[in-house]
Amino acid sequence: MEPRRKPLLLLVQPAPDKDRLGSNRRRKSSVPRLNLPLLAAHADKDFDVIIADETVQDIDFGIKPDLVGISVLTQTSLRAFKISETFRKGGAKVVMGGIHATFFPDESEKYADAIVMCEAEVVWPQLLSDFLNGGMKKRYKADAAHDMAGLPRPRLDLLKRDAYTFPNIIETARGCPHNCAYCAVTLYWGGKFRFRPVDEVIAEVRSMPPGEIIFVDDNIIGSPKRAKELFRKLAPLRRNWHSQADMKIAKDPELLELCAASGCKWLFMGIESVNEESIASVGKSRVNVVEDYAKSIATIQAAGIKVFGSFIFGLDHDDTSVFEKTVRFCNEAGILGANFYILTPMPFTKLYDEMEAAGRILHRDWSRYDMNHVVFKPAKMTPEELLQGYIGAYASFYSAPAILRRMARPIKGWGQVLALNVGRRLNFKRFREGCMG
Repeated sequence: MEPRRKPLLLLVQPAPDKDRLGSNRRRKSSVPRLNLPLLAAHADKDFDVIIADETVQDIDFGIKPDLVGISVLTQTSLRAFKISETFRKGGAKVVMGGIHATFFPDESEKYADAIVMCEAEVVWPQLLSDFLNGGMKKRYKADAAHDMAGLPRPRLDLLKRDAYTFPNIIETARGCPHNCAYCAVTLYWGGKFRFRPVDEVIAEVRSMPPGEIIFVDDNIIGSPKRAKELFRKLAPLRRNWHSQADMKIAKDPELLELCAASGCKWLFMGIESVNEESIASVGKSRVNVVEDYAKSIATIQAAGIKVFGSFIFGLDHDDTSVFEKTVRFCNEAGILGANFYILTPMPFTKLYDEMEAAGRILHRDWSRYDMNHVVFKPAKMTPEELLQGYIGAYASFYSAPAILRRMARPIKGWGQVLALNVGRRLNFKRFREGCMG
């Protein structure tokens, strides 16, 4: 007798329209998301599992899954609903989870057989059991956060590895010590840090294939004491890695030294604004002190860690001069890579509530809530000025003269810096097309 076939579970990451449509359909991404490989690891005992990340691959609607799990961000929610409708017409059951399903359950459950609210790991095993027994409920909501101990190894092997610059991803903690007005991290993960046992993290690092590692934590140094323990145990493994952090690392020489010695090569930092009033308006002035920016960046980069800055345009104290000021600061401070974003009041944040009450929300087309489009009325410029200034800042920072000046600096690991900058310059047409679409 042939063994009984396992049910087929398809896990889907929908893509924003700007990555899926247009003349340059995206086929390569920097970093995959970790959520689907984690859910796959919880399910692979009882299911055959396929992961489809639409960001880098087309979804095969010809396959016949028994169950489809869709991770839904607000900016991909409309696409997620269409994907769900297609598979449900083919006879599959569909479950939706993620931040949009958590904060918009009534909307999401119209397009799904079940939704998962909050962290899936707590309720996912029960949902799968209910599905196998024919009794799946309409809603599943975790009544407590996962303690982060004993997580299974994510099924990263189910990803299309060659589609990512950095396919080796690990989570060591959840949460962030800050509660910025525009950010949903604290809303979703809770108001305190939760940590995986350091020894479990180290064991997972040891199991990783060759190549650089991305720690996907929102702030890897949010607890300096715990970060120091992690860095001390990472150092003997001699693996290069990148992550996110805040500028407090520049004020703690021991932490900075341990971070560099453990293999850190890049830190993504939410600098956000060069305007002190703007920083104060979003509740980040305690950690981001504008007058200390240049010194902090110089200190971090002198330790051998490259800073990748992140900036937001459209805060209420921003006028049209902010674009040139920001790019000039980046160049003068020696930042080696930067992301620029348009302020986006996500519809479950305090910022959105305030703007809605003031009549400043322009529309509710969730597909454009992607930090590349203007969805609100700025205070000191027009929506068109904000969009064009944003596109212009990208073009200026990644212009050929700016890249040449950047590369003239003494840089350790210059090849990666050059590849990043030239790649962004070559990507400009697709970037602009996505913003204007």
